[in-house]
Amino acid sequence: MLVLYSLLTMIFYRGVMSKIDSIKNKNVRNDSFAESFARLKAVESVAGWVANLAGSSEPSSFVLTDPDLMEKAYRHSFPMTRKQFDRGCDDLAVMARSGAKALLQLNADGGGRGDFAAQRLMREIQMSGRRTLDLLQK
Repeated sequence: MLVLYSLLTMIFYRGVMSKIDSIKNKNVRNDSFAESFARLKAVESVAGWVANLAGSSEPSSFVLTDPDLMEKAYRHSFPMTRKQFDRGCDDLAVMARSGAKALLQLNADGGGRGDFAAQRLMREIQMSGRRTLDLLQK
């Protein structure tokens, strides 16, 4: 029974880690918008896992709109706004990645406050995501 539990835990861990690792910044600036949008999608995926862990009935998404409309707004923004958007996506990715890894460790260690920590991380991801997306709305 313990072997089965360990195997299931390892499979779950690998699945979550693949989502978390997809957040990493590739450090290639060929198409800044495409990279930033890909990080946002990866963060959104991890946010779904965090919301599930938190036992939240709230939507885990920070409502990514149509990628074509976002790209158009990005391309027509001032260069400083584009840099702020890219930096916001980077910061959000770091927050989601490090927070999700901390939650995994907390759960692996049997920490009793995982749901509270997950709720807090979820709120931070949503607030930061909204602020970042709002840059393209102005």
